[in-house]
Amino acid sequence: MLLRQPIVLLFAILSIPASVLSRKGSSDSSSDSGSDSGSDSGTSSDDSSSSGGTYVCSDDHKLTTTGLQPFYYSNYTLVAGNPGAYTEWNGLYFQGEASFDYVIRDLPTNNTYLGTNCPKDHRTIRMLGIAWVGPRTPTPSNLHNPFTLGFQAWQSDNTIANITYSYSSCDTDVNLVQLKTTVDWREYVHETNKDVEGAIDAVVLNVTQAGNNDHEVQFEGLYDISSLRSTQTVFASDGTHNDQIHIPAETCSMMGDILIGWPSGTKINGTMTNNTLTLSILGTTIAGFGDLYGSRDEQVNVTFSIVFTGTYDSANSSQVLQVGVSNQSLVSFEKATGGAIAWAPPQRLLILSLVIAIEMIFI
Repeated sequence: MLLRQPIVLLFAILSIPASVLSRKGSSDSSSDSGSDSGSDSGTSSDDSSSSGGTYVCSDDHKLTTTGLQPFYYSNYTLVAGNPGAYTEWNGLYFQGEASFDYVIRDLPTNNTYLGTNCPKDHRTIRMLGIAWVGPRTPTPSNLHNPFTLGFQAWQSDNTIANITYSYSSCDTDVNLVQLKTTVDWREYVHETNKDVEGAIDAVVLNVTQAGNNDHEVQFEGLYDISSLRSTQTVFASDGTHNDQIHIPAETCSMMGDILIGWPSGTKINGTMTNNTLTLSILGTTIAGFGDLYGSRDEQVNVTFSIVFTGTYDSANSSQVLQVGVSNQSLVSFEKATGGAIAWAPPQRLLILSLVIAIEMIFI
């Protein structure tokens, strides 16, 4: 029984589309390179090397998307013995450009706080980003959003054609923005020798038809996880841990990252058609700093606006979106008829088979 949790985690890793999880970029790579290449996109040079006992990361630009989905989706997207099988909860991807606008203001100074050396004018960071949209799963039963949205974006001056190459696999904080509209948690209970799991809609989405356009929907909501924070102790795994907004270190001289997090009341809204997704994030908060040159207790007021415009990524999606075609739902998902990815290379299927065999021994 002790092996089940890491095995399930391995299932989750193996289920990530190979061309999404392990696309190998180059200076002239395109977004479809993971699907068009005749070689296995999961095969690349070593990610790290050692020089005189010092760890040196070799950036292979693997575009990691594991943080776009809540963990419990693996209960529905993994088929034992056939990890490449299509399921109705696979969802689809969008990719595009994003902008991160912000204004920093010092808090009132006093005898112990003299302010920071931060830019006071309006600043903009140009980013590239990817979004994942998937249908709501049957469980957890307390969720109400008709779909789950995951989004991540990172600073880049590259074009969309070089989106994979623009991503740094060596930078653990590469994503300046990471969001899931639904977050999950789990905690191991020693008394029962079982995991207790749960999830909440961090953003309760109001989804409506966009004006007179039958083929476009709009959604809006406020980020709020106060119900989770008010009831939880310290969970071993909290789905909000990696979700964040932060401004890069040294934006304020000699200061670390400005840690915005996800302030309650942050406005989330956007639109979707069959082939496009727009996302807008607006908020203001008192933010602290990451540790760069020693402990920092300073705080600043940050007002921010993040805008993303994405188009359907057919090369890495096994589903298509159908907006406004169902009488029961404004948004529905169907299997893609062409251009969908191969979800796992042969060696992953072999590894998964071995994992399943090992798990059967310990059940």
